[in-house]
Amino acid sequence: LDDPYRRAWHRSQAITGPDDEVADGLEASYRTALRRGSVTEAIWALKRSAQLTSDSATRGRRLLLAAEHAFALGRADLVSELLARAARTRLSKLDLARMEWLREIFHDGVPGDPARVFELCEMAGQSVEAGDRPLALNLLLGAALRCWWSDTGPDARARVVAGARQLDGMERDPRHIAVLGVGDLLRQGRLVIERLHAVVLEAVDDPAQLWLLGMAAHAVGEPVRAADFLARAESRLRDDGRLGLLSQVLTLQVLDNLELGDWGRARAALEEGRRLAVETGQPIWDTGTLTLTAIMAGLHGDGERAQLVAAEAEYGADGRRLNDLLCCAQLARGIGLMAGGEYGAAYDALSRMFDPADPAFHPTERFHGVMFLAEAAVHARRVVEGRVVIAALEQDGRTTSSATLHRHLSYARAVLADEREAEELFGAALRADLVRWPWLRAKTELAYGGWLRRRRRVAESRPYLRSAQATFDLIGASVWADQARAELREIGRAHV
Repeated sequence: LDDPYRRAWHRSQAITGPDDEVADGLEASYRTALRRGSVTEAIWALKRSAQLTSDSATRGRRLLLAAEHAFALGRADLVSELLARAARTRLSKLDLARMEWLREIFHDGVPGDPARVFELCEMAGQSVEAGDRPLALNLLLGAALRCWWSDTGPDARARVVAGARQLDGMERDPRHIAVLGVGDLLRQGRLVIERLHAVVLEAVDDPAQLWLLGMAAHAVGEPVRAADFLARAESRLRDDGRLGLLSQVLTLQVLDNLELGDWGRARAALEEGRRLAVETGQPIWDTGTLTLTAIMAGLHGDGERAQLVAAEAEYGADGRRLNDLLCCAQLARGIGLMAGGEYGAAYDALSRMFDPADPAFHPTERFHGVMFLAEAAVHARRVVEGRVVIAALEQDGRTTSSATLHRHLSYARAVLADEREAEELFGAALRADLVRWPWLRAKTELAYGGWLRRRRRVAESRPYLRSAQATFDLIGASVWADQARAELREIGRAHV
């Protein structure tokens, strides 16, 4: 056989005992399998190579490499098996660090004591000293994810950022961008956003890199960039059959697509993402889909279901101190209560997202609730309280250029403004670039149209209300479409 790939496979099938020459050939062949699009074959080659390897440390390294690809396929059972076998070998110091990283990604970066963040950062530093900078970035990403899911405190976040800054020359690496964006999403937000906007989407083909860029964009509140990166990643992961990452990519898309008014795509991603999270054994992502299901129910006017599913998600998230998911659960509660006209209770639920002392506080996920908090404050006659919350968020707006925060603030300023300033602020909100934000544009048009109608400026209000109704109907936002229709009926009655 002249083909080295086929020769390595045939030889590996023909022997029973250790043979390092054949094992080396098999390890080399797994890259050929990956290039041909067969991750399953690559994993088999690495497993078989490990079986034929006489040196314990080399055997362990090959098992860890196989585990990494098994995770990408979504094979939780196989990852567990390979890690258990690798743990019985004499791993090198670097491979011990690699095993820690694999345990982190396998368990979704499960949060815990901030000490674990410092441990991962310490291992990253050791990896740099040993010359393995990519492994250092992977370990830092594991540490950053812990900071994302749970409040590990400012010292832990600062340690992650310090570790990333030691890696000179890797600032444009998607992992580096993700570490900064996920690890300290508020303070590093402006820098991360600049780097994300410098990336040419069409120039990135690696789905793992697209996933990292999409994760960073979501973390810092850039839904347009997040949606674009993640949609491209989704297409390529489907082609490769990498279900573990596909589950995360689908779930990450949901909230950003809801922000952008693509509710049909959000619903489809949510349904498939949850199924894959269960099938691939990713419990945090499974719980995450519950919070998103609750948000979706609230947006569609099913307040009772929003409350029930949010409670189920909170039960799964509270024991692990998952601030991210607790924040989203409160968002779902607030939206669900608003759908039922319970604006006072909705304000109470939503305000928890903005209280740093509350377990439901999250540095950037709360940005998705700004618009709803302002709306609830107006209907509940708690405008003064709402303005206090918005004033604090204006301070954050000077730190980060997050599009989600600044778009929501433009709406909140207008609806909470006094009589003298409201019209100017509505105009400023509608002059912003909202081409990719039809949901927010329609919400602003509805609020402005209603404001004009109540001041008997009927001719001016009607185009805004009609535009809002049409957009809401297109999106599937029936609760708000009905509000726009009610405003238009009030105009009709006033002219009978």
